Parts: sequence; structure tokens; C-alpha cells
Amino acid sequence: MDGTATEQLSMTAAELSFLLASAGQPGQTPRLLGLTEADRTDSVLSAGVGSLLLRHLAAPVEGSGSRLELAPAVAAVAAGLHRPRGFVQVGLTADDHADGALMLDAERIRVLVAARAYRCYDITPIPADTDVREPLLAVADRFLHRHRPAVATFTASSAADFERGIQPGRATLSSSADGKWRVVTRDGTETKADDFDAAAAVMREELGRMLPMQVTQPS
Repeated sequence: MDGTATEQLSMTAAELSFLLASAGQPGQTPRLLGLTEADRTDSVLSAGVGSLLLRHLAAPVEGSGSRLELAPAVAAVAAGLHRPRGFVQVGLTADDHADGALMLDAERIRVLVAARAYRCYDITPIPADTDVREPLLAVADRFLHRHRPAVATFTASSAADFERGIQPGRATLSSSADGKWRVVTRDGTETKADDFDAAAAVMREELGRMLPMQVTQPS
């Protein structure tokens, strides 16, 4: 680990549960990640902190009792998990495969979280100068080229709207078995394309209207 805020790392559900619990009220983030009340039990949280210590992702603060110092990359992830201002889900479905990712937008950091086998998660902090539409489209690109026919569903909402139960915006980008592409925007408008780049350009514009945050953070 180099400790930068742009470093990708993998974490377990127990480790994420510990980071979320350390912030007090975790809001809707656990549910978005597929975590339940069972992940907030003392045994799970103890396993999470033990795993962080064993992996040298955290260390006790000398003379402070139970306080921990998180590795810089883990601290960046924790900041992204705690009370995000908005989120974007990418749901990926095909005939015999399913996958997805979740982007969380906090005040000073954005993270892309993807669930993996054995209740592990790949986590990628997104640099402030990155257009957030690009990593979202890259997630869809990999899946839609690998599995055909397949659909990527983009769902976006601010945290405030999500808490109030307001229906999030939703648009889809799909690939067909014959190599054609289709985008359906929030208002039901359908656009067909002969290649991914053309379809992605349409979806990029739609995401610009959907996202509950600036596509890049101000410098």
C-alpha cells in the first residue's frame, strides 16, 4: 500500500461493517452495500477490527486505550462510506450472470464499491479530477462486451431524496446478441446504436442529467 486516496483495495464485509459502525449512524449505506443488522453484531465488528489489524490496515494509537489509526487508504474509504451525499448504482444482468457496482459521493471523496465472492468488496477511490461518468461506463463496458445479451441499469439519487423515498432516476444501456446497442433514458426515450461508443455517448449525456453530484469535483 502506498497510502494514497486513489489506491484500490479489497475489504471484507466485516471490515466495512466496522468502518460504518465507527461513524455512529451509518444511514442507508449498509443497505446499499447489501449489509444487514446481522453485520452489526459485536462478533462481526470484532472480526472486522481484528482483520484490519492483522492486515496492517489499522494500528492501535499508543496510550489511547481502544483508539485506532487507520491506514490512509482505509481512512479515505471510511470517509466515502460515511453519510454520502449521493449515490449511483450500476446493476448488471445477463441470462446467467449478474454483477454490479455502487458509487458513493461524500463531501471530499468518491468511492466505487463492487461486491465480490465470499463477502468481499473491491473498493476504488475516484480522484477528484475524474469525470465520474467514465468509471461507471467502464463497469458497464466490461460486462456488456463479455455477456450478450446483457443490460446495465444506472440508478442515481441524492441521499436526501433516497431517505425521503423519492423514486431515483433510472436509465439502461444494453447489448444484444447481434452486436447492436440500445439506450433507454429516464423518460423512456429509446436510442439504438451500432457500436458501444455511440451508445455510451448517449448514456454519458443522460448521466450528466441524472447524477445528483457534479461529474468532477471543484479544485
